[in-house]
Amino acid sequence: MGKNKIIKILGNILGNVIVHKILVRYTNKPESVHYIAEEIGTYRENALEIAQEFNWNMKDKDKIKQETLKNFKKRIKKYKDVKFPISDATKLIDETIKELLFQ
Repeated sequence: MGKNKIIKILGNILGNVIVHKILVRYTNKPESVHYIAEEIGTYRENALEIAQEFNWNMKDKDKIKQETLKNFKKRIKKYKDVKFPISDATKLIDETIKELLFQ
């Protein structure tokens, strides 16, 4: 698979990770936190495995960030009852990309 396709896949997976991290922090359903946290681990492991296939330059990381943000915004719409500051989402995106791609 090409690097551009992998960037889209990573953006999709990382978008899910960020949605789940936001839900863990701000959910109105505390009974779901354990399940959501387990999903974060699963998505994270998938992303780590995929991310190790390539060396990532700053341009690639910017593309991944943009894909992640796009997918996050699309997926978070499903949770209209969850209120959170958007700055938390962008901070989580930066932290997660750094964690996965700067190893």
